[in-house]
Amino acid sequence: MINLRACSALLVLLGFGAASSVDVCSNWMVAPSSCPEFTGATIKGKEDRSSAEILSGINFAGSVSFEWKASNATIALPNATRFTLSLSGDVAPPKGGDVKMAEGAESANIPVMFTSSGGYKTAIFIITDSTGACPTVQHTFKDARTEALPYVFDKGVVLIPFIIVFIIVPLTQNVFFGLGFAAWLCRTIIARDPWIGFLDLFGRALNEEIKGYLGEIMIFMFLLGGVVGGCVRSGGIQGLGEMASAYIKDSFLAMMVTYLLGWAVFCDDYANTVIVGSVVRGVTDKMHLSREKLSFIVDCTSSPIAGLMPLSTWIAYELTLIRDAAASIGYTQETEYIIFISSIGKRFYAWFMLFFVFWNCVLCVDWGPMYVAEKRARAAGDGSGVVNTGDKSIQDWEEDQPIRMKKNIPARWFNAFIPFVCFIGTFLPFLFYAGVQKVTMPVATCEPGCYGDHEITWDSPAKDILANANNFAALRWAAGVTLIVQIVFYAVQYDKTRGSRMKGCLLSPAETIEAQLNGSKLYLEGIVALLLAFTYATAMRDLGIATFFADALGETLTPTTLPTVTFILCSLFALSTGTSWGTMGVFFPIAFVLAQTVTKEPINSDAFTSELETTLAAVLGGAIWGDHCSPVSDTTILSAMSSQVPLWDHAKTQLPYAFVVGIYSILFGYLPAGAGAPGALMIIIGFFLIPVFHLGLSKIPNFGGPIEVYCPEVGECIGEGPRGVMNSIKKNFKKSSKSQEAAQEAAQEAAL
Repeated sequence: MINLRACSALLVLLGFGAASSVDVCSNWMVAPSSCPEFTGATIKGKEDRSSAEILSGINFAGSVSFEWKASNATIALPNATRFTLSLSGDVAPPKGGDVKMAEGAESANIPVMFTSSGGYKTAIFIITDSTGACPTVQHTFKDARTEALPYVFDKGVVLIPFIIVFIIVPLTQNVFFGLGFAAWLCRTIIARDPWIGFLDLFGRALNEEIKGYLGEIMIFMFLLGGVVGGCVRSGGIQGLGEMASAYIKDSFLAMMVTYLLGWAVFCDDYANTVIVGSVVRGVTDKMHLSREKLSFIVDCTSSPIAGLMPLSTWIAYELTLIRDAAASIGYTQETEYIIFISSIGKRFYAWFMLFFVFWNCVLCVDWGPMYVAEKRARAAGDGSGVVNTGDKSIQDWEEDQPIRMKKNIPARWFNAFIPFVCFIGTFLPFLFYAGVQKVTMPVATCEPGCYGDHEITWDSPAKDILANANNFAALRWAAGVTLIVQIVFYAVQYDKTRGSRMKGCLLSPAETIEAQLNGSKLYLEGIVALLLAFTYATAMRDLGIATFFADALGETLTPTTLPTVTFILCSLFALSTGTSWGTMGVFFPIAFVLAQTVTKEPINSDAFTSELETTLAAVLGGAIWGDHCSPVSDTTILSAMSSQVPLWDHAKTQLPYAFVVGIYSILFGYLPAGAGAPGALMIIIGFFLIPVFHLGLSKIPNFGGPIEVYCPEVGECIGEGPRGVMNSIKKNFKKSSKSQEAAQEAAQEAAL
């Protein structure tokens, strides 16, 4: 049989017109037909979470698959648009009209929006053949979990648990009750039955969280709590505080040392949070620095630093997400590592928060709830105001702690310093070891030679090893080695005046193990809070919170507003779920798709890459911003835990600061960057503008003001605000100069 083109050419030579020849040939020539049959259908939200509930009034991604079977019918030669995919039932007509399909296609996508809620709704996929050769076929969508029609919720229902948390927690000042109630409410909404919601929460949901990612965190926290317990019981923490007191003379220096230690422990935000808070707490207490301020500095340096450093556990996670998201849209212009490095200069929230903490320490002014906490800490001459103990005295508060220093032993600083150095020093080698040991399975969609399609060895680039590593395995290994070192190290510090045999040890092996077990109890409340927070976050994702936010803000997107909207969207998701890593996991793939949709530029172009870098930076910034604002965040809980401050006290004092820095980031970061402003320029401008706004807010009467710089050496404050900071610098500089002069004179006398 000759083809359509040859037939048309022959008729043209015979004198027919070009258009009429095609029509004639089309009517003359026929071909065997194949007809489609549905094999399945899915409806997913924008976060691509198939287990999430379906919400009304939101466009979901409908996808159908089918196979083609031969038909007895014959038709004119097929064209690419003879089949049409349409919708029927309780759904709106798709935006842009019905979808045209080519014969032989294996699948097709169509947006699905349910128009009503509150029951089991019908979505019918229909395929029609414009030639009439194939019969019209249809497929009624059913929920794969229940094999029944999908239950459709009103889209506003996802906000109910979200709002409830931010009502109950401030009213009760109890995060445990607020999180537990919200998690139960989520499960009740999904099950549409309060009793089934209760059974699901306590019978399945909590257990599922422990079996997953949270279980790794919990084991690590118990192990690290054991390390801290050994350091406290051996007198190491007290000794470290006493030694540091010789150099840290006042509250200003205590804040700066805490801030700089946050930079030093850059490799992991969890390790940073727990180690820095535990190490400096004894020193800051002596300087009458409130534990709310301590936990704020610890919390607001850990995640931003880990998110900026090109060598941390965060980069390992981000590289994996970037690689997978890039492969999903066919982006190949830059490697995931280059994209990460290029986005560092646009991670405005992380930079601006680090600047804010720095200026907060240097200017020594506060406002809002933090101002109240700092005034309380300085007002109590005996240091009892460092923590809000409620009706308890500071002595009763300390008595309630599960671990204290052993009596009648010396307080030696190195009994805490050496274990912490051991932990930090072994973590990074273990992280690389974990990256090499972990088996890397080939990626089916990966071209030969790309990351993920080859075995990771010691000869592989550092970025590939880190991306392949299990960071929590490395943390547990480092903590395990440190626990063993403590048992041996404390036992060999023998003094026969303390008694014979094991009694002569600073801590016998049995005492060290007991201290480590008691130290784990320090973090028990925090671990319970994390368990409830993760359970609540999973329930919120199951309700479709990401789809709700993406749909609510998605219509406002332009290349200029894309970074800002992405930043707000991710912050709302992190605020509602309390997880920055979970936010990145959900929104990194969405960010690639949004950048592709909004920019209208070719995927592998410089313009698209620039927009993509800014958008990915906004995802990370929004994830950390929401994390800092949320009382249910994992790092918020861990910071309060390591600083030994009530969780609600930490959350309410940090929230205003984090919120204002987020606004700075929008006004002086993401909006200008979306319009094309250089990221480095905006970071420099932010560094100088942030202290201006901070000082301005502190000038509001009865809302903020300068904070006194307390010096225990003189037993009183040496000034307040910037003047106090200057007095601290002058005092310590003069003392340092005098010490150097005395040392020089002593050396000269010795030489004579």
